[in-house]
Amino acid sequence: MRSILSLFSKSPFRPLVSHIEKVRACVDQLKPLFAALEGHDYQAVMDISEVIIKFEHEADSIKDQIRQSLAHSVFLPVDKRDFMHLLSAQDDIADSVEDLAVLLRIKNIETPDQIKETLKNLVDHVINTAHMACDLICELDVLLEASFGGAEAEKVEKAASQLGTAEWEADRKQFLLAQQLYSLDDQIKTADLILWNEVVKNLGAVADKSEKIAKILRLFISN
Repeated sequence: MRSILSLFSKSPFRPLVSHIEKVRACVDQLKPLFAALEGHDYQAVMDISEVIIKFEHEADSIKDQIRQSLAHSVFLPVDKRDFMHLLSAQDDIADSVEDLAVLLRIKNIETPDQIKETLKNLVDHVINTAHMACDLICELDVLLEASFGGAEAEKVEKAASQLGTAEWEADRKQFLLAQQLYSLDDQIKTADLILWNEVVKNLGAVADKSEKIAKILRLFISN
């Protein structure tokens, strides 16, 4: 892997793209992870969790290199603090996916029939929302070339608005799933209910952090 500093020399945003590619790799494991859980393939759950943990670790390594490189007075066309907030938001997505992987390894839990469809809808929606955020980061170079203005800025602004809507929809799906779960409190074990509650919260966190990326990019455009 080329050093992050060499990537900075070409574009200050290339390292962020390298990092978000690892984040996307984590997110892309969510669908097979929950499919394995629903299919009672707990060995696959373990195996996929290991893949997620590996990608998250690689994302962490890139994040650390970026932070070290920033200490060397690298010129940035945006506020360095905003740049770091963007990096943190990206990293938080990978962290939330890793938390999900860890939660689903704690014990072999059943996916109640009553929540399967709603859970699948939420997982699919959260993945799409995170992909929208990843796509925005990949547009950063073009946005830089456009000096954060013009048609490219309008394109990013529109995509950021759509991402905000997607996060709002994720909240509604998350609430519906929580309602269905707690309506089953006399049918599933308390420990399982607590675990599922944490799973739902972390799925929501993936969408929340994705929206944060959109908010920071809007700051870039407005400044």
